[in-house]
Amino acid sequence: MTETLAENLTETQTQRTQALRPRPAINLDNSFFFESLTERGELSIQQCGECEELRHPPVPMCPECHSVHWAPKAMSLSGTLHSYVVMYHPIVPPFEPGYIVAVIELAEGPRVVMNLEGIQREDVQIGMPVAITIERMDETLVLPVARPAGEKS
Repeated sequence: MTETLAENLTETQTQRTQALRPRPAINLDNSFFFESLTERGELSIQQCGECEELRHPPVPMCPECHSVHWAPKAMSLSGTLHSYVVMYHPIVPPFEPGYIVAVIELAEGPRVVMNLEGIQREDVQIGMPVAITIERMDETLVLPVARPAGEKS
């Protein structure tokens, strides 16, 4: 039995909406990041216990002073768009072609990669202010998402 193109497209769209997002690799260095999102609804970044340098992604040793002492520090949920890419290929369910992956420079300085939503691709501008929300993607995954400042989630 041959399926029509419309049936194939409908099945593909259903698979994308039902698929779980890929899981991040969680380890001893970054588990605090995901726990702060899930348990407290906070975006936390590593802060050196010696020189107070903020760093992301998390690493075991401070690149500035080489201290191995650190603590998580909650960030404000605002920043600016530093860079972005519009993803068309390869598309992995549940993502749709044309989603935006952004590098957001937090108000405190560190840069974090997250999706940029609530804006048309042609309206995205480097340097634009963004607001960050902490959102549940599914039963077990919570991630930060950026939107243009002033937009509602």
